[in-house]
Order: sequence, then structure tokens, then C-alpha cells
Amino acid sequence: MRIKRRSLSGPDQREASERLAQQLLKLPGISGARRLGAYFANDGEIDPLPALEALMERGRRGYLPVLFATRRPRLRFAEYFSDEPLQRGKYGIPVPFHDRRKLIDPVELDWLLMPLVAFDESGNRLGMGGGFYDASLASRSHRAQWHRPLLIGLAHEFQRVDSFNVDSWDVPLDGILTDRSFRPVSRGISGV
Repeated sequence: MRIKRRSLSGPDQREASERLAQQLLKLPGISGARRLGAYFANDGEIDPLPALEALMERGRRGYLPVLFATRRPRLRFAEYFSDEPLQRGKYGIPVPFHDRRKLIDPVELDWLLMPLVAFDESGNRLGMGGGFYDASLASRSHRAQWHRPLLIGLAHEFQRVDSFNVDSWDVPLDGILTDRSFRPVSRGISGV
């Protein structure tokens, strides 16, 4: 799947990202989100930044992940400003310049747009294998009521598979947004 998404041409990637942005901006629930986390596309991932920047122009705040490779991998989020330079973070992925004291935890976000390698119709997400998202969001599954942030996996339509094995620590998605459609998965997002 990674080879297939990396094989997309630059124009094909841009077109897919523009279609993704159009799909995201139509989701009714997005208008209530104030803090949105996304990612800097890498390794052929579909690019969420056009959508994030459009939402930022509408008064939303955008955040990008900062990876910490500690004993238990984790993510924190730095506020993103499209007109400010980025620095190289872990694995060479760009991150906003940040003060560690101003980073926020994922549970402080309203929506989190997540990259993935593959997904299935049940809302399972296959990531890159580092466990950063699952470890950082583990506490979300232990809360009975408040399930913030809303987890939306972003992908090219061709990244859908029938099914795959999941582990007990894998955090399921609330919805999947591709360049072609939106699939709500959890009851909490069924009205979107």
C-alpha cells in the first residue's frame, strides 16, 4: 500500500488532496471544531494541509504532531501557522517551531485527522508501525463518556482493504475520509 501511494504523481497527489479538502469542508460537525490536529504528509500520504489551512482561514486553530520517541512513544501537538517556517522533527518530518511548554496533548483537540497505510470498513487503521497515535490516544478508550478528540482517518480511496487483524491496543477511528467519500464508523459521528 505504501508503494502504491508513493507511486502517485505530484499532480495526482494535489488533486486527491483538493478533493479531500472539499469532502472535509462539507462535514457538518467540522463547523463546531475549534482545535484541529492534522499531520505533514510523508511517504505518499494524502495531504491534509489544504483542508486544515482552509479551516484556519475560517477561524479554527490548526496543530501538527511533534513525536517523542520515549520508552512509550507519544505525540504532542504544536500550533501551526501556514506563514511560519517549519523545522525538521523526528524522522525528518517537518514540525512547527515550538516551545515544549506550549505543546498540547491530543485530548485537547476537537478533531484529529490521522494518516494511515490502510483501513477497513469497521474503522480499523493500519499505521506505520511506530505506535505513536495508539499510545498517545490510549486513555481515550478508557473514558465512558467524553471521547475527544474525534478521530478521522485520512486516505486515498485505494487504501481500503476488506479486513485485517487488530491488536488490543489499536485505537479505532470514528470515521474515515478519503478523496472520494466519508464513512462514519462510530455512533458518535453518525449525524455527520
